[in-house]
Amino acid sequence: MKNYSELQSFVADFLARDDLTTQITTFVSLAEQRMSRELNIAILARVARADVLATQQFVSLPTDMRSIREIAVIDGTTRTSLRYLTPAQLDERKRNTTTTDLEFYSITANDVELLGIPTKALKLEIIYNEGVAALDSATPTSTILTRHGDAYLHGTLHQAFSFLQDEQRAQYHDALFTRAMAEVVKDSNNQRFGTADLQVRRAYDGI
Repeated sequence: MKNYSELQSFVADFLARDDLTTQITTFVSLAEQRMSRELNIAILARVARADVLATQQFVSLPTDMRSIREIAVIDGTTRTSLRYLTPAQLDERKRNTTTTDLEFYSITANDVELLGIPTKALKLEIIYNEGVAALDSATPTSTILTRHGDAYLHGTLHQAFSFLQDEQRAQYHDALFTRAMAEVVKDSNNQRFGTADLQVRRAYDGI
């Protein structure tokens, strides 16, 4: 299947009911939310850069971020990866160190919190995974749908049959969805670690 309309038609054919047409979009959205939680794959990887001022300790996270892969500081031509600490660990280090060297970060609310505090302007690079982009009439297709339509189909049907309280069919499509998701990850790993070059889309400077 190539687009949102075809996906909805496939789902309607499997359901063989005329009274669920308006609910199908909800089932698709629920499947997308589940895929976003479970997928950590190369085609969802993005890079964003933000300008950081001297003494600035907090930087906003990308609004479409689901998980962080790496955070690094770029100072001129030097790029340095930062190490993650839990908020409690970061607070402990703040109490026991006065270093200005940028080595660590943590996540506080919707911000990256840096330690130490920058002494000059630089850039922060965040490599992260975004969620599965929601399909709609304005965005009727995506790489996930065109390459892994079976995952979309069975994830949506699992939600539909769960709604209908048809436990047997819900479990059946959940099993097929789980297998399809494993194959999505395998396909991504082949792309990431195979011979083909992987290109990560870079956002404009600023988040």
